[in-house]
Amino acid sequence: MKLPLFPLQICILPHGYSKLRIFEPRYQRLVKESLKNDLGFGACMLDEDNKTLLPIGTRCNIVDFETLEDGLLGVTIKGIEKFELGTYTIEKDGLKRGNVFPVPSWQVLPIAEHQQKYTQILQDLLNEYPEHLSQYNLDNFMDLSWVCQRWIEILPISPSEKQHCMAANDPKPTLAMLNNVLK
Repeated sequence: MKLPLFPLQICILPHGYSKLRIFEPRYQRLVKESLKNDLGFGACMLDEDNKTLLPIGTRCNIVDFETLEDGLLGVTIKGIEKFELGTYTIEKDGLKRGNVFPVPSWQVLPIAEHQQKYTQILQDLLNEYPEHLSQYNLDNFMDLSWVCQRWIEILPISPSEKQHCMAANDPKPTLAMLNNVLK
């Protein structure tokens, strides 16, 4: 599948939400294209130097848009599925378009009693952002894989550490990191 790519300094994963401010013409074009097709676009994190696209990204759809107070376009995006980035091209205006290959989602996993702290702390954090929290179904907080993906999105760790967790076949590396961070 070939998608327009949006390099970001943030991480979004399947079932995650984020808001973006769109001001560059190439990304305005990406938004227009994404609203016309069912595929959406690819969100790719940049490396620590903000120069290189990292290999694991997320296909996203635009679920809402608005004109912001400063006149810029604001879009709300939702993560659909992870992908591995293959080759990409750069168009005249700088928009990147890449070949992407879907990566299987993590299995839904029940949260064990000793893991409930991850859910509780996440809910407490998201309670501070009710607009963001309202995007999620409360049942999601009972799925360890979903909870771990939200943690990957918000933890203040390096892009390479996030990539390590995203590339895994399950949430085990994320759990190991959470155990260290939330001691």
